[in-house]
Amino acid sequence: MDMALESNEEKLQFLIKKHFKLSQKKLANDFGFTEIEMSKIVNNQEKKLKNIHLLGFCYLHDVPYEIFENKKINTEEKIKKVLESHQRSKEIEIFNDKNHISKRLIGIWYAYFYPGSSFGNIYCIETTIHPNFSVSDENGNYGEVLVGELQSVLIKKAINSKNFISILFDNADVGFKLFHFSMLSKRNQVKREMCNFGFFSKEKISLELAEQILGEKKNVQLKMDCDFKERVAEYGAMLIK
Repeated sequence: MDMALESNEEKLQFLIKKHFKLSQKKLANDFGFTEIEMSKIVNNQEKKLKNIHLLGFCYLHDVPYEIFENKKINTEEKIKKVLESHQRSKEIEIFNDKNHISKRLIGIWYAYFYPGSSFGNIYCIETTIHPNFSVSDENGNYGEVLVGELQSVLIKKAINSKNFISILFDNADVGFKLFHFSMLSKRNQVKREMCNFGFFSKEKISLELAEQILGEKKNVQLKMDCDFKERVAEYGAMLIK
Protein backbone atom coordinates (compact mmCIF):
# COMPACT_ATOMS: atom_id res chain seq x y z
CA MET A 1 0.00 0.00 0.00
CA ASP A 2 1.37 3.41 -0.99
CA MET A 3 1.86 5.49 2.15
CA ALA A 4 0.17 8.89 2.25
CA LEU A 5 2.45 11.79 3.15
CA GLU A 6 0.40 14.88 3.87
CA SER A 7 2.93 17.15 5.57
CA ASN A 8 6.40 18.32 4.64
CA GLU A 9 7.64 16.76 7.86
CA GLU A 10 6.43 13.33 6.68
CA LYS A 11 7.93 13.84 3.22
CA LEU A 12 11.27 14.84 4.72
CA GLN A 13 11.32 11.82 7.03
CA PHE A 14 10.58 9.49 4.12
CA LEU A 15 13.46 10.96 2.11
CA ILE A 16 15.87 10.79 5.06
CA LYS A 17 15.00 7.40 6.52
CA LYS A 18 13.73 5.33 3.58
CA HIS A 19 15.04 6.83 0.37
CA PHE A 20 18.52 8.11 1.25
CA LYS A 21 18.83 6.16 4.53
CA LEU A 22 20.77 8.94 6.20
CA SER A 23 21.97 8.66 9.77
CA GLN A 24 21.17 11.44 12.22
CA LYS A 25 24.91 12.05 12.62
CA LYS A 26 25.48 12.43 8.86
CA LEU A 27 22.52 14.78 8.53
CA ALA A 28 23.68 16.90 11.48
CA ASN A 29 27.19 17.17 10.02
CA ASP A 30 25.79 18.23 6.62
CA PHE A 31 23.80 21.05 8.20
CA GLY A 32 26.36 21.98 10.86
CA PHE A 33 23.92 21.32 13.73
CA THR A 34 24.11 19.09 16.79
CA GLU A 35 22.32 15.76 16.51
CA ILE A 36 19.79 16.89 19.15
CA GLU A 37 18.99 20.08 17.23
CA MET A 38 18.80 18.18 13.96
CA SER A 39 16.35 15.70 15.50
CA LYS A 40 14.10 18.55 16.62
CA ILE A 41 14.11 20.02 13.11
CA VAL A 42 13.41 16.74 11.30
CA ASN A 43 10.60 15.82 13.71
CA ASN A 44 9.31 19.42 13.71
CA GLN A 45 9.44 19.67 17.48
CA GLU A 46 8.48 23.14 18.71
CA LYS A 47 7.78 23.89 15.00
CA LYS A 48 11.52 23.95 14.30
CA LEU A 49 11.18 22.79 10.68
CA LYS A 50 11.36 25.81 8.35
CA ASN A 51 11.45 26.30 4.59
CA ILE A 52 15.14 27.17 4.84
CA HIS A 53 15.81 23.65 6.17
CA LEU A 54 13.87 22.08 3.32
CA LEU A 55 15.72 24.20 0.77
CA GLY A 56 19.02 23.25 2.39
CA PHE A 57 18.16 19.56 2.26
CA CYS A 58 17.16 19.84 -1.41
CA TYR A 59 20.45 21.56 -2.23
CA LEU A 60 22.62 19.05 -0.33
CA HIS A 61 20.94 15.95 -1.74
CA ASP A 62 19.83 17.19 -5.18
CA VAL A 63 16.12 16.89 -4.48
CA PRO A 64 13.56 18.97 -6.45
CA TYR A 65 11.89 21.45 -4.09
CA GLU A 66 8.69 20.74 -5.98
CA ILE A 67 8.24 17.70 -3.70
CA PHE A 68 7.61 19.97 -0.72
CA GLU A 69 5.91 22.73 -2.66
CA ASN A 70 3.31 20.63 -4.51
CA LYS A 71 0.57 19.24 -2.27
CA LYS A 72 -0.41 16.75 -4.98
CA ILE A 73 2.90 14.95 -4.48
CA ASN A 74 1.57 13.27 -1.36
CA THR A 75 2.64 9.60 -1.46
CA GLU A 76 5.92 7.71 -1.37
CA GLU A 77 5.34 6.46 -4.90
CA LYS A 78 4.75 9.95 -6.29
CA ILE A 79 7.92 11.22 -4.61
CA LYS A 80 9.91 8.35 -6.12
CA LYS A 81 8.58 9.18 -9.58
CA VAL A 82 9.57 12.85 -9.22
CA LEU A 83 13.08 11.80 -8.13
CA GLU A 84 13.39 9.33 -11.02
CA SER A 85 12.23 11.97 -13.52
CA HIS A 86 14.69 14.47 -12.07
CA GLN A 87 17.54 11.98 -12.40
CA ARG A 88 16.63 11.17 -16.02
CA SER A 89 16.58 14.87 -16.93
CA LYS A 90 20.05 15.29 -15.41
CA GLU A 91 21.38 12.43 -17.51
CA ILE A 92 20.07 14.11 -20.67
CA GLU A 93 21.02 17.72 -19.90
CA ILE A 94 24.71 18.45 -19.42
CA PHE A 95 24.12 22.09 -18.51
CA ASN A 96 22.40 22.97 -15.25
CA ASP A 97 20.24 25.65 -13.72
CA LYS A 98 22.42 28.69 -13.13
CA ASN A 99 20.93 29.89 -9.84
CA HIS A 100 23.47 28.14 -7.63
CA ILE A 101 26.37 30.08 -9.14
CA SER A 102 24.75 33.33 -10.30
CA LYS A 103 25.51 35.58 -7.32
CA ARG A 104 29.19 34.70 -7.40
CA LEU A 105 29.71 34.90 -11.15
CA ILE A 106 27.68 37.89 -12.34
CA GLY A 107 29.60 41.15 -12.60
CA ILE A 108 32.83 42.57 -13.99
CA TRP A 109 35.97 40.40 -14.16
CA TYR A 110 39.45 41.06 -15.50
CA ALA A 111 40.99 38.24 -17.57
CA TYR A 112 44.80 37.97 -17.55
CA PHE A 113 46.80 35.80 -19.97
CA TYR A 114 49.79 35.94 -22.31
CA PRO A 115 49.29 37.10 -25.94
CA GLY A 116 49.79 34.64 -28.80
CA SER A 117 52.36 36.94 -30.36
CA SER A 118 55.96 36.94 -29.20
CA PHE A 119 55.60 40.70 -28.75
CA GLY A 120 53.36 42.80 -26.54
CA ASN A 121 52.28 42.90 -22.92
CA ILE A 122 50.14 40.50 -20.97
CA TYR A 123 46.48 40.92 -21.87
CA CYS A 124 44.09 42.38 -19.32
CA ILE A 125 40.57 42.20 -20.75
CA GLU A 126 37.60 43.60 -18.83
CA THR A 127 34.81 41.05 -19.16
CA THR A 128 31.22 41.50 -17.97
CA ILE A 129 28.91 38.59 -17.14
CA HIS A 130 25.37 39.96 -17.19
CA PRO A 131 22.41 38.74 -15.06
CA ASN A 132 21.04 36.72 -18.01
CA PHE A 133 24.50 35.07 -18.33
CA SER A 134 25.30 36.79 -21.61
CA VAL A 135 28.89 38.00 -21.83
CA SER A 136 30.57 41.05 -23.33
CA ASP A 137 34.09 42.39 -23.13
CA GLU A 138 35.87 45.69 -23.74
CA ASN A 139 36.97 44.57 -27.23
CA GLY A 140 33.40 44.10 -28.43
CA ASN A 141 33.44 40.30 -28.26
CA TYR A 142 30.22 38.73 -26.98
CA GLY A 143 28.82 35.36 -25.91
CA GLU A 144 27.36 33.47 -22.94
CA VAL A 145 28.16 31.24 -19.98
CA LEU A 146 27.02 27.60 -19.95
CA VAL A 147 26.90 26.23 -16.40
CA GLY A 148 27.59 22.55 -15.74
CA GLU A 149 27.46 20.54 -12.53
CA LEU A 150 31.14 20.97 -11.63
CA GLN A 151 32.52 23.12 -14.43
CA SER A 152 31.30 25.94 -16.63
CA VAL A 153 32.37 27.27 -20.00
CA LEU A 154 32.31 30.86 -21.20
CA ILE A 155 31.99 31.03 -24.99
CA LYS A 156 32.64 34.27 -26.84
CA LYS A 157 32.52 35.10 -30.53
CA ALA A 158 35.38 37.31 -31.66
CA ILE A 159 33.84 40.36 -33.32
CA ASN A 160 36.58 40.64 -35.98
CA SER A 161 37.53 37.07 -36.89
CA LYS A 162 34.11 35.53 -36.02
CA ASN A 163 36.00 32.65 -34.36
CA PHE A 164 34.95 31.20 -31.01
CA ILE A 165 36.88 31.66 -27.80
CA SER A 166 36.08 29.09 -25.10
CA ILE A 167 37.08 29.56 -21.46
CA LEU A 168 36.68 26.61 -19.07
CA PHE A 169 36.75 26.94 -15.26
CA ASP A 170 35.70 25.07 -12.11
CA ASN A 171 32.51 26.23 -10.39
CA ALA A 172 34.04 25.68 -6.95
CA ASP A 173 36.68 28.33 -7.68
CA VAL A 174 34.22 31.10 -8.53
CA GLY A 175 33.71 31.92 -4.85
CA PHE A 176 37.24 33.35 -4.80
CA LYS A 177 38.09 36.81 -6.11
CA LEU A 178 40.75 35.29 -8.34
CA PHE A 179 40.58 31.93 -10.13
CA HIS A 180 42.29 30.23 -13.06
CA PHE A 181 40.85 29.17 -16.41
CA SER A 182 41.80 27.24 -19.56
CA MET A 183 41.19 29.12 -22.81
CA LEU A 184 41.12 27.71 -26.34
CA SER A 185 41.22 30.18 -29.24
CA LYS A 186 42.82 30.93 -32.61
CA ARG A 187 45.67 33.36 -33.06
CA ASN A 188 44.49 36.30 -35.12
CA GLN A 189 47.64 36.56 -37.22
CA VAL A 190 48.23 32.95 -38.33
CA LYS A 191 44.93 31.21 -37.44
CA ARG A 192 46.65 28.53 -35.36
CA GLU A 193 44.78 27.05 -32.41
CA MET A 194 46.23 27.95 -29.06
CA CYS A 195 45.59 26.98 -25.44
CA ASN A 196 46.22 29.62 -22.80
CA PHE A 197 46.05 29.17 -19.05
CA GLY A 198 45.11 32.43 -17.38
CA PHE A 199 43.07 33.80 -14.52
CA PHE A 200 40.08 36.00 -13.77
CA SER A 201 40.32 38.65 -11.07
CA LYS A 202 37.49 40.60 -9.48
CA GLU A 203 39.88 43.51 -9.02
CA LYS A 204 42.16 45.06 -11.62
CA ILE A 205 45.79 44.36 -10.79
CA SER A 206 49.10 45.53 -12.26
CA LEU A 207 50.58 43.64 -15.21
CA GLU A 208 53.73 43.09 -13.14
CA LEU A 209 51.75 41.26 -10.48
CA ALA A 210 49.81 39.36 -13.16
CA GLU A 211 53.10 38.17 -14.64
CA GLN A 212 54.22 36.91 -11.24
CA ILE A 213 50.97 34.96 -10.86
CA LEU A 214 51.09 33.51 -14.39
CA GLY A 215 54.73 32.51 -14.24
CA GLU A 216 56.73 31.67 -17.35
CA LYS A 217 54.90 31.89 -20.65
CA LYS A 218 56.15 28.51 -21.85
CA ASN A 219 54.41 26.84 -18.90
CA VAL A 220 50.97 28.38 -19.44
CA GLN A 221 50.64 28.50 -23.23
CA LEU A 222 50.50 25.81 -25.90
CA LYS A 223 50.34 26.56 -29.64
CA MET A 224 49.27 24.01 -32.22
CA ASP A 225 52.14 22.29 -34.03
CA CYS A 226 51.63 23.05 -37.73
CA ASP A 227 53.24 19.73 -38.64
CA PHE A 228 50.54 17.94 -36.62
CA LYS A 229 47.79 19.83 -38.47
CA GLU A 230 49.42 18.90 -41.79
CA ARG A 231 49.67 15.20 -40.84
CA VAL A 232 45.97 15.12 -39.90
CA ALA A 233 45.03 16.75 -43.23
CA GLU A 234 47.19 14.35 -45.24
CA TYR A 235 45.88 11.23 -43.54
CA GLY A 236 42.29 12.52 -43.76
CA ALA A 237 42.72 12.95 -47.51
CA MET A 238 43.90 9.31 -47.76
CA LEU A 239 40.75 8.04 -46.05
CA ILE A 240 38.35 9.60 -48.57
CA LYS A 241 40.06 8.10 -51.62
